[in-house]
Amino acid sequence: MKASVLKAEQRNESRNDRSLGIQTYGANNDYPQRCKEIADASGTGKSCLEKYAKFIAGRGFTDKFFYKLIINSKGQTNDYLLEQISKDFANYGGFAIHANYNALYEIIELQHIPFETIRFGKVDKSGYFDLLAIHSDWGRRNQSIKQFRKEDIIFCNFFNPNPGIIQNQVEAVGGWENYNGQVYYYSSAGDKVYPQPVYDSVLTDMSTEEGISNVKYRNTRNNFLPAGMIIDKRNHSESENQESNLEQALMQFQGDESASKLVYVEVGSEEEIPEFKPFDSNNYDKAFDYSEKSVQSNIGRAFSQPPILRAEDVGANFGADLMKNAYAFYNSITEPERIVVERVFGELFTYWYQDKPNATDDFTILPLDYTYGDLDIKNIPSQILEIMTVNEKRALIGLSEINELC
Repeated sequence: MKASVLKAEQRNESRNDRSLGIQTYGANNDYPQRCKEIADASGTGKSCLEKYAKFIAGRGFTDKFFYKLIINSKGQTNDYLLEQISKDFANYGGFAIHANYNALYEIIELQHIPFETIRFGKVDKSGYFDLLAIHSDWGRRNQSIKQFRKEDIIFCNFFNPNPGIIQNQVEAVGGWENYNGQVYYYSSAGDKVYPQPVYDSVLTDMSTEEGISNVKYRNTRNNFLPAGMIIDKRNHSESENQESNLEQALMQFQGDESASKLVYVEVGSEEEIPEFKPFDSNNYDKAFDYSEKSVQSNIGRAFSQPPILRAEDVGANFGADLMKNAYAFYNSITEPERIVVERVFGELFTYWYQDKPNATDDFTILPLDYTYGDLDIKNIPSQILEIMTVNEKRALIGLSEINELC
């Protein structure tokens, strides 16, 4: 007997595309685009991603001057850059920052580059490549608006602040006016490797959640009734192209908005009474409950995310202590990502052109903090207070005596 090892399909396989001068990112060069589309169609996936990105960005940089520092001609600041790369880090497992230099080899501008718009340049026979290619529509999702053109691809070098390297790159393109700067490309998979997002292993679960949602939608839109056919004994004298009165009436009684309405049908004899023949099918809406809960659990585990952070009832409502503990736990889970971002900013600003009175060596990102002690219950809408129990109010606000408000 021969045994063989079954290998899972590689979702983000790469190959040289010499016609475009790039290495493809996935079989159709749209792996990051597909991941984002699948995640956006999953309620749980989208919620997890939003929380993941917020915890990476935290409350911004500790140094107030640094986080307000304007870093490019668009007037964008470091806190804006932090927010954008945190979203990319969460969505794709990597991020990219463009650096512009002056003739003194100092960085004078930093800008976020959407991670999904970047591909590696083609690799040579020795396995070496030193370029990144930027295009707004590698996945060719916007062909109806603008056709994909090779001429629109912009090539940049990887980040390397060595003055000699920068000068060589400038000379290679014919001077500073033709120089496109450098791109700091971070990948959680390693140097010059396309990354996978943390949720890659549950992409099928996310897609399943979307499918279950579609089934429930169709059930609702069709009045929770099994499919079938109406047999209308139409008079042969009627034109074949002429709709019967019954057909016209039934078209107006389809869908959830017409459920439980009455339809009046007048027939001339018993032989003309229409007949309904149901197809053999069942309403599987309830049967999907287990699948729905299991895929939601799988997605949450991929992010190592407590359910309470996604506003899921964990059996103890939304007590302040539970939320505080969940924040502390998830801050510890996302700490490595924040350390990566801090390190990258520290490296980039080592070569920043502005001198030096306002320079900082503190690139620390403040983690998110769940604060509840300062909340004023009087500011909570009365509609919410009316449906909360006394214990829920106490747990939320952290007050021991609120009887006068209950």
